[in-house]
Amino acid sequence: MKNTSKTGNAFQDWILKWILENYKGSAVHNQKSVAKVIKLRDPKTGQLVDRWVSQRNDILGCIDLVWVDAEGFVTFIQATADTGISRKVKELAQVHWNFGRGYNVELWLKRGAGNVDIMRLTGRSDSPSLIKVGSIIRRKLAFDF
Repeated sequence: MKNTSKTGNAFQDWILKWILENYKGSAVHNQKSVAKVIKLRDPKTGQLVDRWVSQRNDILGCIDLVWVDAEGFVTFIQATADTGISRKVKELAQVHWNFGRGYNVELWLKRGAGNVDIMRLTGRSDSPSLIKVGSIIRRKLAFDF
């Protein structure tokens, strides 16, 4: 079974490293999921066993990283490797963003090895949409506008 928490944390670490390498003077907060041990009965043996469970720990329920660049501009980032991004957009829409107020809200989508799409949340906070603003291909940024 694929460990999505481990994959997500590794992708978040990659984003943090990429930002700090390419935007000197930036600060990034990387909010990772956490896990805790719970006791469960093993269905086969009936014995109490320790099981690790992941706890969601996103900022505002939808943000994985907060990036402040050298000029003080803030970008909130939702990082995902999940191709079904409509759920992520719904999570982002739960926050009443005031677009155009000195920050961006972005979804960084891992498409495969060395390929990341960067999409920006725009529109009204009650019906936001995503526009693709760039891609990172083999660690190089390519703008789409």
